[in-house]
Amino acid sequence: EVLEKILSYTLTDKKALHMRALRTFTDAYGIERKAGSEWLITRKQTQTHIPDVNEEVCGQPMITLLTNRQYCVVLDPCDAHGRPQLGKKLLRVGAAAFFLQPGETLENGIQNVFVLAEDQALLLQAKEKFVDGKETRTPGDRWMVYGPADYVPSVEVQVVEVRKNIPLDENEGIYVRDVRKGQVRSVIGSTYMLNPNEELWKKELTPLVEELLSSEMGSALETASTSKKTSRDPTRVVAFRAPHNSAVQIYDYKKQEARVCFGPDLVM
Repeated sequence: EVLEKILSYTLTDKKALHMRALRTFTDAYGIERKAGSEWLITRKQTQTHIPDVNEEVCGQPMITLLTNRQYCVVLDPCDAHGRPQLGKKLLRVGAAAFFLQPGETLENGIQNVFVLAEDQALLLQAKEKFVDGKETRTPGDRWMVYGPADYVPSVEVQVVEVRKNIPLDENEGIYVRDVRKGQVRSVIGSTYMLNPNEELWKKELTPLVEELLSSEMGSALETASTSKKTSRDPTRVVAFRAPHNSAVQIYDYKKQEARVCFGPDLVM
């Protein structure tokens, strides 16, 4: 009695067969398959395949292609015997072409290589202990890779952010905070790149001072209804243009001293 007519599957360089064993048996290629095990059949083994009664077709996965400017991280990669290594990660860098084995997935998909210009850098953090060239990184360590360069992060590394040089005129500045010591300082009048243990710090001001700084002329006599409001970058050093025939009092909380600046002047 004929129960079913089964057609053969044609395999190509870009398409494979995902198989699952219904019971323990030896397949057509002389390999013993355990019940429930999964594997791939590619064109390297055969051009066509007719499923056995002891196996079933789960899908026809397509090949994964990487250019020489791409990379990916494979989760739970299979070893040489096709057994998944749960919890491990494998970095694959292009140019490459491969099939994902059953149980394997891509972390964040296919990603592009980081291309850094001369004024850019990558802030990196170690997720686990590993040897990076001549240095040993421990979990939580931070360091930077400076451009111009191409960079592919290893599986032990997390890319925190891409940083750029901050160009500052002689009348411009930024607030920089050391995340280890907690100290805040100002950098004025030079191009600056944040160090691995530094971040931009936001300076909070009282509503009265914010109103004074946001006024078009910077005069305390202007009212909120007549002045034009502009948003202030809290990471930039506060600069106040004191007009002619005016005075500005500045109080230093660290030294507990006050000073008075007379206009016209730029107070920072």
